[in-house]
Amino acid sequence: MTVDPQPEGASKAEQVHRRLREEIELGELAPGTPLSELSLVARTGASRTPVREALRRLAAEGLVDLVPRQGARVSRVSARSIRDLFEFRTLLEPAAVRQAAQAAAADADLHREFAAMRDAFARTLEQPPSTAGSRSFYELADRFDWAVVGATRNEHLRRTIAELRPHTARLRNLSHLDPRRVEVSVSEHLAVCDALLAGDADTAAAALAGHLERSLETIFRNLATGTGEGVDLLG
Repeated sequence: MTVDPQPEGASKAEQVHRRLREEIELGELAPGTPLSELSLVARTGASRTPVREALRRLAAEGLVDLVPRQGARVSRVSARSIRDLFEFRTLLEPAAVRQAAQAAAADADLHREFAAMRDAFARTLEQPPSTAGSRSFYELADRFDWAVVGATRNEHLRRTIAELRPHTARLRNLSHLDPRRVEVSVSEHLAVCDALLAGDADTAAAALAGHLERSLETIFRNLATGTGEGVDLLG
């Protein structure tokens, strides 16, 4: 998951914000879902003030819409926003993995970290398809993505990719509605890892760009079959 563990002493607003963001990223709160303050108070045990603060933060992050006289709801996703996000990711993430490959070639500890994740990806292919297996893959893929971000030397590149992560995570549900896509995605991550570990920055970047392209194709194929509520295909 992309949400960090709760820090000790986190404020109520911070706790509510993290919980709701995680539920949005995992698809447990689907696009368009109403977020009643009273229901959130009852569900989280927080008072209305921290709930409102959490909703304002989520709105600032683009994950929640605050609609006058209607209240809050999980922001909807449009076809245009999906394309724009993947176009931007394709500009940023291959550059990041190129830098990560160079960093791993010069840092033995970092190289071992990526090698361990590569082995973990390979082990997931040995397991039969299951919901638990898919969740395990999501968590591993997220760890890999954050490791790439951490290994990126460009501060602005790191920050920008990190800010996109919640939006990236919530689209994963549309990309992997077909269980077969999870297996293909594992293979694509293995290709990126192998190139990164070999110090082949250009191949790693190309493999990641291909993964993003195929993920986008899968999302729109799933949307064409009527899956993915809360998505505005005309937007």
